[in-house]
Amino acid sequence: MSGAAKIRLIEISIKDGAKKKFFLVPEDKAAAIATLLKDIPRNEDDAVPAKNIFPDLDDVEKRPFITFRGIRAKTGLTQQELAGRLGISQTDVSKIENGKRNIGKALAKKIEKEFKIDYRRFL
Repeated sequence: MSGAAKIRLIEISIKDGAKKKFFLVPEDKAAAIATLLKDIPRNEDDAVPAKNIFPDLDDVEKRPFITFRGIRAKTGLTQQELAGRLGISQTDVSKIENGKRNIGKALAKKIEKEFKIDYRRFL
């Protein structure tokens, strides 16, 4: 007989549109997964349209700044932390996010290296 311990599994269901998907997860992880899932919007009415967060999304000239702002939204970095990773000041981060300072090719290349985003999106 094997000495491996049996792992007790718990079934978790997630509604995906009209379908329900079922997953078996280890019992000791189920509570953490349930906690994470409760914060996900249940339906489209709970979702926030991107234009509510980034009202200038359709403005081609503002896309580099919106993309830059999106880095912080996605990574959860503060302006100071982002500045440190890019070797610029927090003031410069703020100016870029507000469209008051251009990014430039050198900084765009740093962003590409640090966050794996094509530098051309910032030019």
